[in-house]
Amino acid sequence: MRLEHSAWRQNLIATVFAVVAHAVVGLFLLFALGFSKNPHPEPALVESIPAEVVDEVAIREELKRLAELERQRQQAEAERQAKLAQAEREAREAEARRQAEVRRQEEAEAARRKMAEEAKQRAVEEAKQEAAEKAKREAEERRKITEERRKAAEEAKQEAAEKAKREAEERRKIRAEERRKAAEEAKRQARERRKLEERRKAVEEAKQQAEQARKAAGEAKRRQVEEARKAEERRKVAEAKRKAAEEAKRKAETEAEAKRKAAEEAKRKAEAEAEAEAKRKAAEEAKRKAEAEAEAEAKRKAEAEAEAKRKAAEEAKRKAEAEAEAKRKAEAARKAEEARRVVQEAAAADFAKRRIEPYIKRQWKPALGSDAKLSCEVVISVNDAGAVTKVRFIKPSGDIRFDDSVKMAILSASPLPMPSDDYQAAYIAKQSLKITFSLDSN
Repeated sequence: MRLEHSAWRQNLIATVFAVVAHAVVGLFLLFALGFSKNPHPEPALVESIPAEVVDEVAIREELKRLAELERQRQQAEAERQAKLAQAEREAREAEARRQAEVRRQEEAEAARRKMAEEAKQRAVEEAKQEAAEKAKREAEERRKITEERRKAAEEAKQEAAEKAKREAEERRKIRAEERRKAAEEAKRQARERRKLEERRKAVEEAKQQAEQARKAAGEAKRRQVEEARKAEERRKVAEAKRKAAEEAKRKAETEAEAKRKAAEEAKRKAEAEAEAEAKRKAAEEAKRKAEAEAEAEAKRKAEAEAEAKRKAAEEAKRKAEAEAEAKRKAEAARKAEEARRVVQEAAAADFAKRRIEPYIKRQWKPALGSDAKLSCEVVISVNDAGAVTKVRFIKPSGDIRFDDSVKMAILSASPLPMPSDDYQAAYIAKQSLKITFSLDSN
């Protein structure tokens, strides 16, 4: 109906447009031809009127252009009408298919009712025939009926017991499967916790090793400083002893020389003076050598301290760089793990949207006659294997048959397809599935 109204409206607009176009062309021709309002002028009042040149070629060209525009518009309108007719035919065909499906279901229902009625009639006829036969052998029939009732009761009791046994076995299997899955989940979580603990221990051991290396470097540096201090003290003591010995030796030599000079003073005064000059020079030489040795020792000590400081600085720099590299690698590993987790979760969400949701909706067969505007939103809880554990309506449609058809589709689709990646499957099981069902989007 809506399509017919739209087509009628489009036809009306096209007609009005054509009328207006023809009216404009007519007015243009009237003005061009210059109609006169006085067909019988008096001879005395005749005036010369300048002739107007009518460009008939331009008029014909304009008419052709308007005709071409009108043809194009009509062609476009014909194409649009053809598309509308095609859409209407498709809608009618879809409606016809739906009506045929409804009729088929109604015919199937009528056939079932007819078969039930025929079975009922046959049962009535058989009951009548049996009643006629019972009139002939009433006593025997009563005994048989009693026996049959007893057997039927026993069979019903046995069947109920077997049914209860089967149900108990099914429940036992379900509980066993749930326990198995729970055990697998516990094992998986234990593996995850074990991996996390191993990574934490590795990081802790790396930190401890770095701390031990830092302490060892500090201890080595302290020992080097202590050994350098002790070596300096030993050198000073040895130097003092050497100087004391030289001083004692010098004093003894001086005293002996003085005695010898005193004895030989008169005899070799000039020789004594020469000897004294030689000793002075020797003392100066010894002093110079001592100063040179002290300077060389001080220089060696300074170089040793500078070398020790340089090595300590290099070791500290190497350790700092190693610690920085370890931190950088740990941070890079953390960022890589975070990026991998984000990618995995996005892949899991995409899998749920592209695979799981369409799979469930393919199982959905809405109840016949449901309102096209009905919709509902459900949250589906699943385990890692895809088995549906719970269905919760967070936005029911208000139609119990519609909601029941959705729940039946979800349960019949279990187990759902799950990603092959364990992390993605666990993420879907943890987050649950939120799906909206509506006839418009189905």
